[in-house]
Amino acid sequence: MKYLTLILLISSSVIYADQKEFKEGDEFLAKKYEALALYFYKADATRVNIARDLNYDLHNFMTYASVDSRDIYKIRKGDKFVLTESFRDGDIFEVNLDSSRTYREKYFVLSKDLKNSSIDLVTEES
Repeated sequence: MKYLTLILLISSSVIYADQKEFKEGDEFLAKKYEALALYFYKADATRVNIARDLNYDLHNFMTYASVDSRDIYKIRKGDKFVLTESFRDGDIFEVNLDSSRTYREKYFVLSKDLKNSSIDLVTEES
């Protein structure tokens, strides 16, 4: 019985050890084209996040959480952005985008999208 408990504790720590947690001030750099969507409006990001959490079917998702494609910016190679503020307990982040391809600096990103992407976190070396 002790061994079973020990195995369960070790396996759960190994499984959950690879989870990424983000905080305000983290800086990211896209080294290749990435299908990461930045939302123009916080309300769009919130609706998409709620629809994903509630597992809407396709019809309800398209009715409730559809976002105009003009209000989405897709990350491209060389784009840098910094997480500036978090909303909804870290589910949504406001970002400052450093890109010459768009006139706007402030966007919103879902933390689930960041976790599933391959964008590199820039680390400060001392």
